[in-house]
Amino acid sequence: MVYFLLLVAGLAVCLLLYMLYLAFQVNVKTHKLHVKEMRPGSQVHLFFISDIHRRKIDSKFIDSLMGKVDIVIIGGDLTEKGVPLQRTEHNIEQLKKMGDVFYVFGNNDREVGEQNLIRILEKNDVLLLVNRSVELTVAGTPIRLVGVNDGFSGKVNIYEAFQDVREEDIVIFITHAPAYFNNAKKVSKPHLFLAGHLHGGQIRFGPFGIYENGTFKEKDFSAELISNGFGTTGVPLRLGAKSECHVITMYGE
Repeated sequence: MVYFLLLVAGLAVCLLLYMLYLAFQVNVKTHKLHVKEMRPGSQVHLFFISDIHRRKIDSKFIDSLMGKVDIVIIGGDLTEKGVPLQRTEHNIEQLKKMGDVFYVFGNNDREVGEQNLIRILEKNDVLLLVNRSVELTVAGTPIRLVGVNDGFSGKVNIYEAFQDVREEDIVIFITHAPAYFNNAKKVSKPHLFLAGHLHGGQIRFGPFGIYENGTFKEKDFSAELISNGFGTTGVPLRLGAKSECHVITMYGE
């Protein structure tokens, strides 16, 4: 019996160590989306990361993506209660190396003090999208980014966010919580939807988890990306829902 208990305890420790290892992996997923409105041969490369939480972004990881990304989009939960502001600023500085950075609030971000976070964002020229859009030219292609506030700690206004969007725009919709995808579809036809928040359930046993695993789904020249996120919340453990960030290539034929 003693040996059996020791075996069980050893297996439990090994499982916890494995889950800890999975939580700090760096997995870059790549996706492609054909956008019929884009010029033939044109390409736009987006880096999307959400739910960083307590993690520290390694400079070697960023260096491996240099020159492969046009803009960076942070899908909320850049930080959370208890995370030093210096670590958050370090992460932003690393992401800024790849290109211009755009950000939407997540439900945990305001825990460090909204003005504290805004001050760091503004200092590093990160554009905050709160129920608004911005038009920019990326690799010669006009793109409109539309971002909404976090619905848990702020107020979402879909109509305000899309008020400047034109029918001919190539639209990327960014929200922390994917629940707002359907709201966006009621007022516009975004080409790309980006969200995180669910962590893929974070700890899954086979097909079973609190939430579904992250997905990238294409349909009728548009796509929806729900990311498992880069970090963890609650406990620094993952199982069956790998940590991830994304490089999305939008292209014309």
